[in-house]
Amino acid sequence: MPATNLNQSLNAVAAATPEGETIALVARQPVYGRAMNVVAYELQYADGAQDTPGGASRDKTLRMLADAALDIGLDRLAGALPVYIRYPRELLAADPPLSVQAGRVIIEVPGDLPPEAAILGGIRALRERGHYIALDDYSPRLTHPEYLDLVDAVKVSLPDFSADQLARLVPDLIQRGLRLIAKSVTTIEQFEQASQAGFESFQGDFLQRPEQLHAQRAPRNALATMRLVATLQSAECTIREVEHLIAQDVTMSYRVLRCINSSFYGLPHKVDSIHQALVLLGMDTLRQLCLLAALQQLDNSPPSLFVTAMARAHMCEQLARLAGESPTAPYFITGLFSMLDVLMGMPMASIVDELPLAPIVENALVAGEGDAGAALACARAYESATWVQARYRDIPPHLIRAAYLDAVYGAEQALLNMQPSGAGAAQRPGRR
Repeated sequence: MPATNLNQSLNAVAAATPEGETIALVARQPVYGRAMNVVAYELQYADGAQDTPGGASRDKTLRMLADAALDIGLDRLAGALPVYIRYPRELLAADPPLSVQAGRVIIEVPGDLPPEAAILGGIRALRERGHYIALDDYSPRLTHPEYLDLVDAVKVSLPDFSADQLARLVPDLIQRGLRLIAKSVTTIEQFEQASQAGFESFQGDFLQRPEQLHAQRAPRNALATMRLVATLQSAECTIREVEHLIAQDVTMSYRVLRCINSSFYGLPHKVDSIHQALVLLGMDTLRQLCLLAALQQLDNSPPSLFVTAMARAHMCEQLARLAGESPTAPYFITGLFSMLDVLMGMPMASIVDELPLAPIVENALVAGEGDAGAALACARAYESATWVQARYRDIPPHLIRAAYLDAVYGAEQALLNMQPSGAGAAQRPGRR
């Protein structure tokens, strides 16, 4: 997002949030399909006090629903994908139960609720209004069997079960026609085992663990592209140098020009040179497009990792701008390159040694040190809903939230502009 739009957005948020008023902190957690594509998001939230646990309560859920569905907008949070929202007992038992965007919102029912008539009736009413229902944290010992007849999907936390227990549990749930979602998946091996066992969707940080990847060294062309990206971000890089560097990389030139000539920019005539692109769009926009084109050359990684990298980049840049830092480019590239160890499958220190990065970026990426490291830590904490750590300098929580929301939306839009249409369909957890 351009700086002017960002500043307008953040100023609007500041004006709309009186001093001392708490806000709902909302973050999204991806739900992956078997192809490692994002098929939905689960919304995580807190009531504005960053040391408050994110557990569900009536007031927290109502506040988050109002924020996510009405104030922020589900499209801005999750694009066209469904969202999971955990309902506490009080909302399930309400008469009538609260229904919000039945075509988008999947209601999560806690797995340890007693089979009270009001709760069961509320779930039936939500189903009649078009909601899909997911049973969260299923446990044969704690979950009453009657709930299994009222839900479409069941979430199972993998660490709570041994391999033998899962082997007995999964076939029974599948036989009931339920779709299975594996939670707390932390390794690629767990993902593969769960997929083979019959799970269809997956939650966890298994995609963001570089030690799970097997590459010993990055391809030479990938490192060359990253060097180019790092050079382009330098404040000393002139327009003439930018044009020359991009023109040297045929693949990047092609992808950048293809994006510029897409309907998104709506230019009156075709752009057929990098020089024309610089004149029409400016240095900053062209740099952003080069970053996207560079990430897309790492073709073997799931697109969701690119979105995460871009969102971190935007958020780190915006935090720096809010704090009055200039230039903000080192913060942007810190966030963007924070996923390179995962995308390339090699240690971060080895990657950094190969790239012409400023010391502030090197220290942030390798050791998490310095001001850019603090901004990156804040971005990571917010994306994982670790609210107590989602802090940066003295920036108030509502502006950090605004930076996060602008970042994830900007990342989704940026990747969408570079991809062919039709990539990644939404998946709803209906019964089989």
